[in-house]
Amino acid sequence: MKVGFIGLGTMGRPMAQRLASAGHELLVWNRTRPRPDAIPAGTVFVGNPTEACQAELVITAVSDDAAVESVMFDSQGRLVSTGVPGLIHVCMSSIGEGLARRLAEAHAKAGQSYVSAPMFGPPEAAQSGRLVIPVAGPHAAVERARLVLAVLGRVDVLSDDAPAANVVKAAGNFLMASVVESLRDSTALVHAAGVDPREFTGIITQALFPTPVYQYLGGLLANRENQRGVRVPNPFLKGAQQCAEAAKRLGVEVPMIDHVSKR
Repeated sequence: MKVGFIGLGTMGRPMAQRLASAGHELLVWNRTRPRPDAIPAGTVFVGNPTEACQAELVITAVSDDAAVESVMFDSQGRLVSTGVPGLIHVCMSSIGEGLARRLAEAHAKAGQSYVSAPMFGPPEAAQSGRLVIPVAGPHAAVERARLVLAVLGRVDVLSDDAPAANVVKAAGNFLMASVVESLRDSTALVHAAGVDPREFTGIITQALFPTPVYQYLGGLLANRENQRGVRVPNPFLKGAQQCAEAAKRLGVEVPMIDHVSKR
């Protein structure tokens, strides 16, 4: 398939490389021009996002809501209005459901389709095709996009309402944010009691939570606590905040989400 790909960052570059290696024809663009050796092999780097949209399907994999908006709606991009009729836009960024709904409406007015497909997994998973990708959007567009997304990992189709996938991604990130906060507090507590926090995380990752998430985050936080170093930031708080916004719109009481989102 001829695919436009916007965003060659930590996640975007290995995804674009994998798609090109699978035989898809890729037109790639990045907001800052990458070094020649950073452009995925077998792809064509184009001069602006409009050129990347001269394809059947375009994937955006940029950093956040502001980055998506700058590509889709501002004076430089206007991707929605310049994309070809029938274009399928697959957004793989972790954006809020409000922006996802705005994108879905804008694409529908332009005679195009919008699919939300935020991803779970590190860059290594993108490189090896082991991402987990919740997907939502119009059925025909999702089925077409699935042919491309399956190269990147496991595809879980959730709903014909695109923002549903963004709520799922935010909920997953809220759970990760909760892990960070609970590990931070518990390691600080045991350290104050005279216990090496690395011993503590060794115990809990054997007895209670023998998972890569707890092993990695627990070890990181324990080392920082033991060294009394700089506080480890919680990179998942954005997901908790997105969950709080979605819960407010849906009228759902979520006291734990509210609490974590304000940390």
